[in-house]
Amino acid sequence: MENVISQRELENKELAKQAASEGIVLLQNRNATLPIQNKSVALYGSGAFATVKGGTGSGDVNQRNVVNILDGLESHGFTITSKSWLMRLQRYYQKEKQIHDEKLKDDPLALLAPAFKFDDPEIGDFEDGMTGIYVISCSSGEAYDRKNAKGDFQLTDNELSNVKRMSEYYTNSILLLNVGGVIDTSFIEECPLLDSILLVSQLGMTTGDAVAEIIEGTATPSGKLTDTWAYSYEDYPTSENFGMADPKYVEGIYVGYRYFDSFNIKPRFEFGYGLSYAKFQLNTQQVKVDEKKIELSVNVKNSGNKYSGREVVQVYVSKPQTGIPTPYQDLIGYEKTAVLRPSAQQKVDFEIPITDLSVFDEELGAYILVPGNYLIRVGNSSRNTEVVASFKLDQKVILKKVNQLMKSESDPTVFTENKVELEEVAGVPHFDLKATDFPETEFVQYQEKSDVTTFISDEKQLPGKGLDQVVEEVRNAAGKTLDDVNSGDVELAEFVASLSTRELVNLVEGQLSSDKNSMVGISSDLLPGAAGQTGVIDDKGIPALIMADGPAGIRIKPVYEKNGQTIEHYATAWPIGTALAQTWNKSVIKKVGFAVGTEMVEFGVDLWLAPGMNIHRDPLGGRNFEYFSEDPFLSGTMAASETKGVQEHQKIGVTLKHFIGNNQESFRNSGNSLIGEQALREIYLRNFEYAVKLGHPVAMMTSYNQVNGIFSGANFELLTNILRDEWHFNGLVMTDWFSAADPKIGMHAGNDLIMPGASKSELLCAASDFGPEFDEQGNIKVKKDFDINTKQVKTTEMWNDFVLDSEGEVLVKVKVDSNSSLNKQIKNWIYTGEAQIVDDDHVLLTGRWKDNNDLYLGDLQKSAINVLKTVLKLKF
Repeated sequence: MENVISQRELENKELAKQAASEGIVLLQNRNATLPIQNKSVALYGSGAFATVKGGTGSGDVNQRNVVNILDGLESHGFTITSKSWLMRLQRYYQKEKQIHDEKLKDDPLALLAPAFKFDDPEIGDFEDGMTGIYVISCSSGEAYDRKNAKGDFQLTDNELSNVKRMSEYYTNSILLLNVGGVIDTSFIEECPLLDSILLVSQLGMTTGDAVAEIIEGTATPSGKLTDTWAYSYEDYPTSENFGMADPKYVEGIYVGYRYFDSFNIKPRFEFGYGLSYAKFQLNTQQVKVDEKKIELSVNVKNSGNKYSGREVVQVYVSKPQTGIPTPYQDLIGYEKTAVLRPSAQQKVDFEIPITDLSVFDEELGAYILVPGNYLIRVGNSSRNTEVVASFKLDQKVILKKVNQLMKSESDPTVFTENKVELEEVAGVPHFDLKATDFPETEFVQYQEKSDVTTFISDEKQLPGKGLDQVVEEVRNAAGKTLDDVNSGDVELAEFVASLSTRELVNLVEGQLSSDKNSMVGISSDLLPGAAGQTGVIDDKGIPALIMADGPAGIRIKPVYEKNGQTIEHYATAWPIGTALAQTWNKSVIKKVGFAVGTEMVEFGVDLWLAPGMNIHRDPLGGRNFEYFSEDPFLSGTMAASETKGVQEHQKIGVTLKHFIGNNQESFRNSGNSLIGEQALREIYLRNFEYAVKLGHPVAMMTSYNQVNGIFSGANFELLTNILRDEWHFNGLVMTDWFSAADPKIGMHAGNDLIMPGASKSELLCAASDFGPEFDEQGNIKVKKDFDINTKQVKTTEMWNDFVLDSEGEVLVKVKVDSNSSLNKQIKNWIYTGEAQIVDDDHVLLTGRWKDNNDLYLGDLQKSAINVLKTVLKLKF
């Protein structure tokens, strides 16, 4: 087949390069070394040819190719004087990687294995020249957290030696950090002659081109950090409460810069930091504050005389310090300018809802505005701002009264008091706000956990125990299809009342692949390589929804055969989530989302399992690369922008993940995140709240872990009371693949879809008397499940609700031939009176049903309705 690159691939590659370029952060540029004028450079480090495009696991992407840093520099006219050294190193690297890959070739969990690690050898002799460039590459991925050790968070001894000696040898020395997250930067003190440091991050398939353009100066770096880079890992408040089975979130709301700013800990590079070749001046020209919003106009001028560039205007607020913990400052707004030529100016306007300044009062169980003086700050990083206005609120304002939900038995929070007092300011505009001028308090109407509604169209015995059931009789819709619902002829309640228990279960459980099912999400027969699909009921006119993993692109099989034709579905490998957020450019992120949507439509994907948006609580989080930031406002608005872009296309949607508290990979399947109520409300829920309210995603995915003792996928207070009652989310909620959350509890809690569909028998047993399952030879069927804790496959004989009992009243006829596995047990069962011979090929088993029909039909119907609403939205 001819290898033809589509126009869509070419257009998306160009957009990917733009996003990559804007996500690169210039951390250090002594002597204005960058951009370089002489294109003859010596390039070192295995990362030059083995450039890491992104992390491992379900976030991986099958793209056509990747431009590494070496190829990118050469294609932009650079002469690599160390090329022969790199080629020798590459041969050694490939040999070592082949050995690594060979060990994993038969491992079903190879995609979840730790990334291949290679320690660069110490460089013997450096090539002559003016400029030396060294690439540090490090990867991380799903299922494993990083380590505060050499070769991971820290440089190896060889890397440190190479960088130090390179900086001493060359007139110009440049370090490129091809890493997915924060690393230890103590090497800076040990390399005093090192000129420039570029945080390349992991930029997808166009990494090399984007880096080359920054180095040569055809593009100016404009990325800003989305995390705080400390002097030492021990400076992070989470360093002693991360990676264990039950991590205590002792830091409370003081996550990232909120901690460093509030406890007077100086970081190496602060949140929001990033240098440019251009120089900018920010001048706040107008401020207005009232009981509805904060309005700002900031003039940005490129005061340099040589380079064009973009600047990010960041707005922070310092809230009054009262008995309720508040950080020194919070990010409440940001905007990125257009490319400004030297002397060019742009006015940047902000309109910030005053309600975004709320804090959560645990005693009241309410979101409030605390009384006192507020300071509004404007700058280009969290530590480079000036106060541009202040306002005073005369009394406490209770904005929204909520129930106290998801509380831990004992609050783990230790850090509760800000150690940095707010400064006194004068000479800036000041405003006075009156509590009486605010709207009345909003009260949330909550669904009761004890309630369930069941729809019936005929008399039947209903399962379920322990809840207050309302039975609602509806019109009989027997023989109707989902198309009749779409046309308005039948209501959804009537339609689901016509479905059998087995049909309901087939809707609320995904459809396992007949061939291959993987924990990483390869469980679709309809689209090779897709993560999963929902169930099909042909006679009811219900089609499947197809889901594909993200968030750095669409992960499906790139080439496959269908109906005698070769199909090519090469996806774009975009920059990782952290790098996208480092653009601080909502417009670009929305364009990326739209481009992802274009590929979804082309490939036949209905739901993209992205964006990933958990908080970077600790820099060692193995999956931080998939997520945006340590800050909930930046995370939430980035996710909303990407969501809007994808869903500008009709009939497709995103799935925000992982809801909630999935802030480490260690013990992620069973661990219990212990989080205080204020931290939950202001940090770990707030990012999702922004994304839901601003982006209106079609779906949400729950996390594996527990929060305060309850699995997220089975938490009624999280999925119903908060997500639906407080935020008014009306979409679909699904589990992550092979979740340990009890599917029966999940159905009632508001988890509509169990993926990938491995627990149908459990639901059928809970909602009906479900008999044993046998194959054609009379063997009891054996179910194979992947145990997410032991990472082993376990087997279960499918006797389901049937229990052998000679006194029982239930009879089951079983075929038993010479090949049946039951032959060894039949004699004993006959002896105990639990079986009797019918003929040469059959026996009759005597038993009873388990007393376990505790799942209400109404819970299955409620979940099926949400699944069907999504099917109607995307397929009709």
